[in-house]
Amino acid sequence: MFENNVTRRGFVTGAAAVAGLAGLSTIAPGLASADPKINDQHTEAEIQAAEAGALAMMTFQKIDGTPVYYWRSNRGNTTARNWQATDAFYNALVAWIRDLRSLSSGYGSISYIVSAGFYVNKPGQHGAGTAMDLDHVRWSGGNTISPLDKHHASSNAAIRKRYLATEAVCRRRFRYVLDGWYNADHADHIHSDFGGMPVRVLKDSESDTKFVQAVCNNFRASGLVIDGDWGTNTQNAFNGLKSKLGVTGDPHTSSSVWQSMLSKIATKGFANQNI
Repeated sequence: MFENNVTRRGFVTGAAAVAGLAGLSTIAPGLASADPKINDQHTEAEIQAAEAGALAMMTFQKIDGTPVYYWRSNRGNTTARNWQATDAFYNALVAWIRDLRSLSSGYGSISYIVSAGFYVNKPGQHGAGTAMDLDHVRWSGGNTISPLDKHHASSNAAIRKRYLATEAVCRRRFRYVLDGWYNADHADHIHSDFGGMPVRVLKDSESDTKFVQAVCNNFRASGLVIDGDWGTNTQNAFNGLKSKLGVTGDPHTSSSVWQSMLSKIATKGFANQNI
């Protein structure tokens, strides 16, 4: 599963690594209902410090064969770069990129992705080696999605749907996903991490609520205020979304139901279809 250029530093238990591809429900069990307040605008110095490595981290330049570049200091750069993460988080990244390939298969293969950081030498999920900041994805067919270019705020509805489709795939594998609607700090990337696993949609999560509101507005013209408050209007819009997608079960308590719903949202988004 790991790339040929992987080097191991320290030891991560096999159980944690296996959990990475098994829905990750055993990682960080329980629930932190409040979203993390993360300042993950990483500096070049922090990225370079991370390249020096850390205990219990593995090093990679590709995720399941797909190159991962860094553009913050040199836009368009395709020089290979060493990234670090825990084994379990890398396994989750493999599951994530395979989901992305499958759900966006109409675009061709994924040529490369661009990140603003995985392990970074600072507190929080990045410092634990269990977070990713996604800046850009390019497919072989020529399509792209670029949180770095604030595509969540694009005037093109198809691009906004593609952004939300990409985010939906992130949400299938990672609990906390923070996007351009969440706050200004995340206007130029999508942050994904292991905090508060397992995955599901929670009414008291600002991040989850804003994602649902953005999906309902962009796919169903619901006219919601994207304020992170799960009120009556958001509930009614979510019920309509769930019904139109043919989702049965409770995505608030069941990871599998929520993951299935996210797959359907992603499929519609990559196809530029309303719901």
